[in-house]
Amino acid sequence: MIVFSCPFNLFMTKDIFDVLIVYSDRLATSANTLKDEALLPFAKGSNSESYNDVYGYFLKICQKNRLKAAFTTSADIIGAGKCQSYWLYKGNSWVKVKKTGYSKVIFDKFSPVNKKIKNSRSLLFSSKKIKPFNEPLLFDLFFDKQKTYKRLHQFSIPTVTIKKSTVKSVYRACNTLREIARKHAHKEDFSDEIIIKDRFGAGGINVYKFKVDQTKKIVESLKKHNKRSFIVQSFIKFDKGFIYKNSLVSTDIRLIYLGGKIIQTYIRMAKAGDFRCNEHQGGILKYIPKSQVPSNVLLTSDKIAKVLNKKSSLYALDFIISNKGNIYLLEGNTGPGLDWNLSNKENKIEAQKLIRTIVKELTKLARPTKITKKESMNVAIDTSVIGEYPILANEPMLA
Repeated sequence: MIVFSCPFNLFMTKDIFDVLIVYSDRLATSANTLKDEALLPFAKGSNSESYNDVYGYFLKICQKNRLKAAFTTSADIIGAGKCQSYWLYKGNSWVKVKKTGYSKVIFDKFSPVNKKIKNSRSLLFSSKKIKPFNEPLLFDLFFDKQKTYKRLHQFSIPTVTIKKSTVKSVYRACNTLREIARKHAHKEDFSDEIIIKDRFGAGGINVYKFKVDQTKKIVESLKKHNKRSFIVQSFIKFDKGFIYKNSLVSTDIRLIYLGGKIIQTYIRMAKAGDFRCNEHQGGILKYIPKSQVPSNVLLTSDKIAKVLNKKSSLYALDFIISNKGNIYLLEGNTGPGLDWNLSNKENKIEAQKLIRTIVKELTKLARPTKITKKESMNVAIDTSVIGEYPILANEPMLA
């Protein structure tokens, strides 16, 4: 009998990384794709094309700080911390690798917006050894706008979930909302309009404004998205609540927290005549110093941060100021956008600062016992890349 000697791991080979960036396959392309023309994680000519620069920079900063990192998609998940293929960034170019990758640390940039992605997410974090960068409890809280209202209702805009896309259900939801608004301390803020938005959505997508009595029109709109869950909120006029350089447009204020402290502040100004401030909906993003954020916003934000009590987490809080001067939490987010407007150098500089700060935290997470104080400082002040990248109460009933 002939016995062949073979290393045990011959059929178990996988590349092990310090960090895996996992992005939604709804926007990013799998490295396992059979399409030869797919040479980038984000398709050329798509609305997400600029993310190739963003995540290329992200991986380059990881490399500069001796973190072995790769980029993959939710479609590639095949096990706990494991993917079937991944992208690398080498010499300013993206490279597809059709090989199993694995990491205990996951920088997650995808939400369970459908059953398929929900199952993939559960599989990715099916082992306690796998560490998500985003705090799971905060992720769940901010992913669900109804949960956010339940936990932080004293700071938030009145919110009610619409159970079904029927006239009866919408009518009940609006009645419930009307009762909550009537008892609110600042009921004078609420107009005769309401906002219908995707309960689990983001980016200002599937957000609509109606008159409170337009029940049939609301139902018609909801039936176009019968696989989604929607909430109804009171509409607050805020085009004069916070004015930046005499621009009378609806403006929200975002505060980004890490380590229990505000590390970045910016505003988003809606295009004229619109109330959606998101850049993807035509809004303009402008970084401002913390000193320009109204003190009442900072005070309210500090109260929310204490309620959340997640000092090690990265998250963003978005606020609006009503035309009558009252502060409202618009929403929270554990995955604030890392992208930048390619035509705006200031935004690029600030976005890259945030990426370097995130890499610093990833380094602590990936090498908790090995990282030195000097290494930690170098992540934030990476002098080797300065030339290329400049450093400057009660939940309402469901209707």
